[in-house]
Amino acid sequence: MTIVSSKAKVLLVDDEERILRTLGMLLRMHYDVIATTDGHEALRILQRERIHLLISDQRMPIMTGTQLLRQAKQVSPNTMRILLTGYADVDAAVDAVNEGEIFRYINKPWGPKELRDTIGEAVGIALKLEQAQVVKAALDAPKVGLTCLVLDEDVEVFEAVKELLGDRHQVVWRTTMASALTLLATHQVAILVSELQLADGDASVMIKTLKQEYPELQTIVHTSFKDTMRVASLINQAQVYRYLPKPLRKGLLGKSLESTIDRYRQLQTMPVLREAVTVAKTENVEEKAASNRIADYLRRLRVKGMGMMAGSPA
Repeated sequence: MTIVSSKAKVLLVDDEERILRTLGMLLRMHYDVIATTDGHEALRILQRERIHLLISDQRMPIMTGTQLLRQAKQVSPNTMRILLTGYADVDAAVDAVNEGEIFRYINKPWGPKELRDTIGEAVGIALKLEQAQVVKAALDAPKVGLTCLVLDEDVEVFEAVKELLGDRHQVVWRTTMASALTLLATHQVAILVSELQLADGDASVMIKTLKQEYPELQTIVHTSFKDTMRVASLINQAQVYRYLPKPLRKGLLGKSLESTIDRYRQLQTMPVLREAVTVAKTENVEEKAASNRIADYLRRLRVKGMGMMAGSPA
């Protein structure tokens, strides 16, 4: 008689056997764990089995973690993906966003509780996606125009986005966080294309807060600022959909805009996918306080906007 495990399946990929053993001992009580040191073998496993969560190391000799995650996304799109790394590698972090569309970026050494909690959250989301039988497919919903907000002092970025989206979508330009928040509080914005360094400060905390306030909002960060920890925090706490370098590469920006629009429409059509963009909360006290101030400001703007609408003549 064949015994079928009812546990969720977690696939571990690391070229260090010691790491695989440690992770296996940590997880086997709760999950059906499969481990391999070979990225190619991992892809074969994904093709033949339903894997709920893939956890991959970055620096491996046969195939890097970002290479594996990129291909895994195509082979098994509903498998949640986590990248583990012990190195400050900004290019890997950026590739993990743009190509792997990962759920979390975790630095080694990890805390056992933190890792277990993150894995539990990822597996829970994967099970919901499985129950809903969500597949990555062309959407049948009407292709209505969306609003894209460009937050950047550089007019060339706005003009490039406007040219790429043409008459299909509304493109709005703002140069400060304050003016952007006013717009976001009163209009349904689908896509945010944002620089990190603006005249009124660092936009990172605002971007993280917006994802909590508007889970469907999809963000493209377009900046010359590259720092591994900054990118990692934007993955984990903002689920940034794309992270693009300056100077502007119009071809890459165009592809990113189209895939981001598709993702927004998927979230609109299949609400269960919103689970997959759940964000981690920051533990930084100063960031928490700043985020609370931004959230309160947004709420006041929304209340004010509703009051103005209520007072308008019919």
